[in-house]
Amino acid sequence: MAKKEVIWSSRANTELKEVLEFYTERNGTTKYSLKLLNEINDLLTTLSESEFIGRLTENKKTRVVVMKVYLIFYEINGDHIEILSFWDNRQDTKRRFKT
Repeated sequence: MAKKEVIWSSRANTELKEVLEFYTERNGTTKYSLKLLNEINDLLTTLSESEFIGRLTENKKTRVVVMKVYLIFYEINGDHIEILSFWDNRQDTKRRFKT
């Protein structure tokens, strides 16, 4: 199976940025944020080679893969995979459906 390009939606990109900024601010260093980013990149490399590793959600189009306390929602669109959301499970779920 050919490797697919992974692209981020603006929403997912914003959510990821917020998480990375939170840890950088809280810890006073970028060390943990960079470690998390490396783990995400490793997972996305695997995802680009095996796009069906995530389980289907209720809408039967979107898939989700778990990474620690995060959910990464994505859809397979032809020759690429689009990351729709990067969700921290510790957040209020009501907030998830507002955006």
